[in-house]
Amino acid sequence: MRGYRETGLLFVLLCGVFVGQVLLWPTAARAEGLPTAARADNPFNKPDCAESGLKGATGRAQVAFDHEDRTYTKVTSDLTVTVPMSWTHADKLLFGPLTEGYRLAMQCLVRGDWQFDTRWEEWRSHEPVVKPGAKSVTVRIRTHTWVDQRLKLRVGPWTVDVRSTWWEVRFTPPETLGAVCWQNVVVDPGGPGASKATPRATRGDGAHGLVWTSVVPQRPVTVRIEPPWPRRWSAQDDNAPFRIVDAAGYLLWDLLVAGALWRAAVLYRSRHQTLDPVEQRVTANLRNWGAALFCLSLLTNADDMVLVAAGAFEDPNKWAQQARFAVHAWWLTTLAGVILLLFAGARRHLRVVGIVLAMVAAVPGILPSAVGLHAPTFVRPEEHGHAWYTVAAVAAATLASFTLFVLGTWAAAWRLLHDGRLLRDPGAGFPLSRALAFSVGGVLFLGVCQAVAKERDWLRGSWPSAFVHPTHTLRWPDGSISRYEGYGDWHWAELRSGLLWSADQAQDWWMGKLWILTALALLAFLHAASRRRTDFSVPAGRLPVLRTEPGPVERWLLMVSFPSVVVLFLGIYAANSGPALLWFFVDLTALAVCLHVGARGAVLNRQTGSGPRLGNLVAPADRAVLLTAARGHRERLAKLRRLDHGQSDEGVVNRERIEGELRDLRQWGSGPGGASPEHVLPPGLTVVDVVLAIGPRDPWWDNARRAARYAALVSVPFAGFLAWAQTLRGDALNGTLYDPFGFPEVVWSFTSWVFAFAAAGFLLGALWRQLPGRRGPAKALPLAVAYAAPVGLFAVGNHLLGEEQDVLALAAAAVLLVLTLTALAMDLDTFRAERAFWPSRTHLLLSVYQMRFFSLQIAWLLVQVVAVITLWQFFTGADAPPSGNGSVTK
Repeated sequence: MRGYRETGLLFVLLCGVFVGQVLLWPTAARAEGLPTAARADNPFNKPDCAESGLKGATGRAQVAFDHEDRTYTKVTSDLTVTVPMSWTHADKLLFGPLTEGYRLAMQCLVRGDWQFDTRWEEWRSHEPVVKPGAKSVTVRIRTHTWVDQRLKLRVGPWTVDVRSTWWEVRFTPPETLGAVCWQNVVVDPGGPGASKATPRATRGDGAHGLVWTSVVPQRPVTVRIEPPWPRRWSAQDDNAPFRIVDAAGYLLWDLLVAGALWRAAVLYRSRHQTLDPVEQRVTANLRNWGAALFCLSLLTNADDMVLVAAGAFEDPNKWAQQARFAVHAWWLTTLAGVILLLFAGARRHLRVVGIVLAMVAAVPGILPSAVGLHAPTFVRPEEHGHAWYTVAAVAAATLASFTLFVLGTWAAAWRLLHDGRLLRDPGAGFPLSRALAFSVGGVLFLGVCQAVAKERDWLRGSWPSAFVHPTHTLRWPDGSISRYEGYGDWHWAELRSGLLWSADQAQDWWMGKLWILTALALLAFLHAASRRRTDFSVPAGRLPVLRTEPGPVERWLLMVSFPSVVVLFLGIYAANSGPALLWFFVDLTALAVCLHVGARGAVLNRQTGSGPRLGNLVAPADRAVLLTAARGHRERLAKLRRLDHGQSDEGVVNRERIEGELRDLRQWGSGPGGASPEHVLPPGLTVVDVVLAIGPRDPWWDNARRAARYAALVSVPFAGFLAWAQTLRGDALNGTLYDPFGFPEVVWSFTSWVFAFAAAGFLLGALWRQLPGRRGPAKALPLAVAYAAPVGLFAVGNHLLGEEQDVLALAAAAVLLVLTLTALAMDLDTFRAERAFWPSRTHLLLSVYQMRFFSLQIAWLLVQVVAVITLWQFFTGADAPPSGNGSVTK
């Protein structure tokens, strides 16, 4: 009965989608202004720009290409026009920016006598600056664009023709400015300069700029540019073969991760002939998730590779015909959700919900004609509009397919956590009602964010077209009739287009978040493996700590977590992820080298004279004895320091006695079955060092979990700053405001950074006893170096190619600082039993580290803080990278 109620609720939600779409986009009705029905008595009239009144106007135009320190070339246009007050629309330039008069005047100056026009590639950082004078009005309009497509880009009065080997920029002001006297026209092609220019330039400007002081409309200024090859390749990232190589890079990365998981599952089964039920499930999950991950990546990337190889998106003028490919996303997303449900082993009620969602999404996806859908006409204005049930079916298919994908993700995550005994209630069933509510609610929230971003993007792209511009029909003298769609018709068409393509965009966006499931699969397996005991020669409490450390399979998965969870997704050059798979091996190599070198200096790996390693003598049962000895060691050192300030004959005797007690503490024993008293600590080590090397907890899993919690807590401010630097700083803010997933991406960026820092802390805790150094901050250094080495190598490549460095240095510095603070917290947690006897944690830390070590750690911490502050100032003062087009992702 419960399953039927859930299914009924789902149907109610789906039926309300169409109403929701109307409510989400209320401005579309306002934009139309007048009825959209074609009328024979409504003649088509161009806006009267009164070009004759612009004969005394003067103008200056400049365009600059910036190729340096960015993935995509930035083209900036600066247009200044001074019009006489005698011009009919001059006074309207002083109106408010949302008035029809102001938009008409701007339309005449920047677009010409077309009542409606769109420029999706053109961006404005702010509104035009209007300065009135005694007899004239001066308008300055700054716009910019990114050369990220192989087509003709329009920015200001310029047209940039992007070809595969060269670019050409032409001065193409609107015909309404034909009478303007152009006093200065400047083209700055950037390095290495222009390869051809017509007509002959009047003079030069700067290193590469060309200036014309007299421009004739019949001979427009034309400059050919041969930009650096990385910028040319970046501009073709949506075309073959670059897009194919890019998709193959992501596919191969997922294949490497899947192969690493398969290898771990096979090795674990070969090393252990018998597995308990928990181990069997997590091992199967590890293997099955590797297969599911590869299938999901294949669904997402193979479709793009096939369509791009077939040239489906080569001609931008066929945008309406290309809409038929958007329908693929419904059944591809549905298949992705089905794969996740199969992996999760969905039970009956969940299967019923999955079947309902799949049917709602698959029917329009496989048989679009069944709901009256013809994609090429759906995204264009139509004289008789579109049936309400067609729009409702598109909205329902989008909602159902993406909801199934999200619900499948919830189910897969629950399966991994449940089988790995990571839930508070291991016997609890899958919370279908809550998962379905969160999935539907999350998808609807994303829909709201997408609708708001689409509306904002429409207002940007259609500026300064008139709001009040109804559809017109024009009867020609020969009796033929032409129909001209108005602002409102095109507005609705754009909203329908956004709705149709939203499933495709959502699928790509959500697929990039599934590395979280990889992390959960690793955690579940490591948790189950940490509970396995293979050595029964002595009681569990007497088993030396080095013999309870992660085994070969566990260490392999810990290393795999480094590139797949902790480190940034690197290797994207010229907007292409083809080289990214190399960084998988670079990350693994960096971590392996740092661990191999660092293991030699690990405290527990030091030999006790000619005897065994220290870690083969120390057992969990020794913790109480060692803590007592460590406290006695610190107390006696404190007594020696006090004696230094009041030396006397009696003090000499006391010093000798205290020094003898300290020597006795180096010859330690641990009671029955423990280490023999004749074992002496290695030179240079104290009992305090041994306690700190063991860590705050006995099992390595508990140390790892503890470090992950500390890292997540201290990383919050750093995650916030990194998320700001990636999504809200400078021009990146535009990408966030106008991107359909802009706001959710801000939240996700923050969350993913916290998760990655927590994973780094988990790695620190799991490898705590194998890391070098006598104090926690020293143990953090090898992992920070392993993180910084691939980042530094990637930064060198960026520098050689002239691309932006994004947040590379800041991320590396933040990792070092977070791990250092985490290590300090781990050392404090080791002596948590003494916390009640000290007024603050700082005093306890001072007692544990002693003055010399404490001063060194504080100085080291301050150096890191200064480095982060310096990077903060650098980022706040530097120019931002292309919005949404950075080369580094998490």
